[in-house]
Amino acid sequence: MNRKHLLLLYFVFMGMGFCTNVSAQDTLYTKYGDVLIGKIEKITFEKLYFKTAYRSSAVDIKLNEIVNVTSSEDFLLNDIRNKNWKGSLVLDSLSNNLIGIKTPDTVYFFEPKEIFELTKDQKKKFKDKFKLGIDAGYTRAKSNSSLSLSLGLTASYRTRRWDTGLEYKDYGAIVDLTVIGRTSLAYNLSYILPKEWFFNGKILLYSSTEQSLDLRRNFTLGLGKNLIYRRAQHLSVTTGLVSNYENYSTSPDDFNSTEGMFNLNFNGRVIEHLELTSDWTFFKSFNDRERYRNSISLDIRYIFLHHFNIGIHYVLNTDSKPPVETAKRDYVFEMKLGWTLQKR
Repeated sequence: MNRKHLLLLYFVFMGMGFCTNVSAQDTLYTKYGDVLIGKIEKITFEKLYFKTAYRSSAVDIKLNEIVNVTSSEDFLLNDIRNKNWKGSLVLDSLSNNLIGIKTPDTVYFFEPKEIFELTKDQKKKFKDKFKLGIDAGYTRAKSNSSLSLSLGLTASYRTRRWDTGLEYKDYGAIVDLTVIGRTSLAYNLSYILPKEWFFNGKILLYSSTEQSLDLRRNFTLGLGKNLIYRRAQHLSVTTGLVSNYENYSTSPDDFNSTEGMFNLNFNGRVIEHLELTSDWTFFKSFNDRERYRNSISLDIRYIFLHHFNIGIHYVLNTDSKPPVETAKRDYVFEMKLGWTLQKR
């Protein structure tokens, strides 16, 4: 084969590669008359991120500003009934607030509330399911209204069937040579059943100098229901049984009890860049009819620079009838700065 033939083959393959790249591109039309050629990087319920050749970062465009877009690559949509839909992504102004998946047969449209997750059809990596967060801040505690330092660590791994998480919180200060502190460590594991029911198990270790509590150990088994279960938002209710073991600094005795539990939990994005986590757990003792406990927490975070957040955190614990003479209420108000491994 002479040099002319080699050059001819080279240009043929170059042309085929160029045509392949052009045909594999996506086209997006906005209501302002803009036409973008490039690649869909990702899509959320509010925005579509579109990568073009003339920008190093993707352009984020609100869904209600898009007139029409179709993808050259397949997307995978998992609905709230855990059914998968595979095909090219379709958005058009005639189907307002709907997201479409075009299969070889037809186009299926979904409302955002019907979608659990929507991503490109590619193999998921461990980092896509794993989330790690670290935060630190200043805390106003009930004990002597002291100002203390706080440190928190959260880790979670979430798939369509398994939801597991670890959370550690520590608050500490020295007031008049007295150590004031609270520490909590919680591990949670849920298995999602059909129709968004789930089994739940939880281990909680908690201590508080305000309540003279050296250590409280809670072991919980419960059954719950996901009222909302999406990547961006999660609302659930859970009920179950708790084995409660307590040790107090003011008593040499150990205290054991069995409790009924009810939990209401919400976590997720409220608006763009703003996330909210709220949790209320009610405990009713079966050993002492007059005793019940409440644990309430509220966490608000503003996301910036993709991985960082600033926010406030409030925790309130009450006990109607502690087994020893001690405070019946304990609260913490925290202002914190955090970092998250998973990009928002």
